[in-house]
Amino acid sequence: MEEQIKILLLEDEQEENKQVKSYLEQAFHNNYRYDKVTSLIAGTEKIRLQNYDLVLLDYKSTGPDGIDFVHHIINDLKIMVPVIFLSEENSREADLKAMEAGAQDFLLKEELTPYSFEMAVRYSLKHKKAEEHIQYLAYHDALTGLPNKNLLLDRLERTLIRFSRTQRHSVLLFLDLDSFKIINDSLGHTVGDDLLIEVSKRLSSVLNETDSVARPGGDEFIILLPEISKEKEEAALKAQQIADNIINTLRLPIELGDHQLHIGISIGATLFSGKDTTCADTVLKHADTAMYEAKSSGRNTISFFQEEMEKSVKYKLALENDLRKAIPKNEFELYYQPQVCVNSGAVIGAEALVRWMHPEKGLISPLDFIPSAEQSGLIHPLGALIFKMACEQIHSFAGIPRISVNISAKQFHAPNFVETIEQITKETKVSPKQLELELTESTMLADIEETAVKMRELKEMGFSFALDDFGTGYSSLTYLKRLPFDVLKIDRSFIANIMDDPEHAGIATAVIYLGKALNLHIVGEGVETKDHLEFLRRQGAHSAQGYYISRPVPADEFIAWVKQRQTA
Repeated sequence: MEEQIKILLLEDEQEENKQVKSYLEQAFHNNYRYDKVTSLIAGTEKIRLQNYDLVLLDYKSTGPDGIDFVHHIINDLKIMVPVIFLSEENSREADLKAMEAGAQDFLLKEELTPYSFEMAVRYSLKHKKAEEHIQYLAYHDALTGLPNKNLLLDRLERTLIRFSRTQRHSVLLFLDLDSFKIINDSLGHTVGDDLLIEVSKRLSSVLNETDSVARPGGDEFIILLPEISKEKEEAALKAQQIADNIINTLRLPIELGDHQLHIGISIGATLFSGKDTTCADTVLKHADTAMYEAKSSGRNTISFFQEEMEKSVKYKLALENDLRKAIPKNEFELYYQPQVCVNSGAVIGAEALVRWMHPEKGLISPLDFIPSAEQSGLIHPLGALIFKMACEQIHSFAGIPRISVNISAKQFHAPNFVETIEQITKETKVSPKQLELELTESTMLADIEETAVKMRELKEMGFSFALDDFGTGYSSLTYLKRLPFDVLKIDRSFIANIMDDPEHAGIATAVIYLGKALNLHIVGEGVETKDHLEFLRRQGAHSAQGYYISRPVPADEFIAWVKQRQTA
């Protein structure tokens, strides 16, 4: 039996939408209920207090004030409830303003039929569920279900606010798994993901209900121990005890299928209180700094933040200095991971992935040096170098329709980004139609208007755009409608467990349907098995990439791989 639909109807005292109520009855019978209010103020209070599935607004009763009301509910109060306007007059201006404010639909009463009304309502309800999924993903890690960095920072900010009244000490722990990359690379991402899930369960099991554990990404976890003690020494002692408990819990063997894994963990800790309240980002930075100190001290241990640590974060400084020298020497190489059509298997493109060939340390993953490049500002010359390398090598890829290049948010929002990209394509004599620029969700959040303007400029030149890692941050459907994306890439964390987890399969399916509804080309990332590929084909995705198809390989190996596939 379907869950009862809760509707708020806003009309004035004289208005009586008998037609609408009749259509509701025909469409949903007794499986709905509605509340009626006659003022926008009353409507606002109702929406604040109750979780409505739909709001119906009579435009004649509310007029322009109704549009302001919708904008206030959706953009100011951040309540993502679908709103449908019902109007007696056909006003294109009102329709456009309602849509800009965030309304889901603007329906003319004289054109309504029971069927068209029911379809509009059901579409709005589906839209609400999709938004709720994305809202959840905005604050939770898709793989483990733990809070993500956004939610952790929110809780940390709230803890800091309380300091002015309580003056109690709290602790932030920054955890990083030792040797996770070796396990992930040697046994595959599926085993790596299962390991992260098991770690999240063990961490949750040793904490109190008032504590928070979050996964900001990769193999890192953050734990907030709020108001742990009035005394600094006692707070430090309790933090040490909790850290020891975590280390001992994770020291126990982890059984994953045929694999028995042993892992360690490095923990950085920082104490903070109302006496020295600072911003959440600073607290997080201190814990992060202490974690790197723990790694350099032998790992599988805890290190507390000290002021002098900030002056000598050896690893980060060394990496940044080496990176600064590496860019003019071009110590980088591009690897390519093919993308194939899920139906025909034809190669339709490839994603360019950078690797740093350090003269002493060997191959360095972008997960290690890209964050340093972004923090130091080196991402701008490095990003330009990577893009130029891709343009120069694309001439060797005969028969490959396009190459995708990742663009970081900081790189994209540089004032001269468009000019730089245009100049490089002209110098290398490459058609922009051969290039796809991959942006992440953080790019959109930085400045939606600037993003839209730059994307349109580049689209006019011939570039296409892909939204990478969809769902791992906050992707509003409004952003997707406003920005001219061509491709939607389903993040690998959704694909990894689609055969075992119905919820993951449902989310992946919903993302595919959403992308297709917006006329976007759908790419599934992280395809590691034949079942993954078959799932994407059944659900209507267009293409796929992942280890099942090919690992990222150097340019010459990529060319050989394509030739072999074409002649097979």
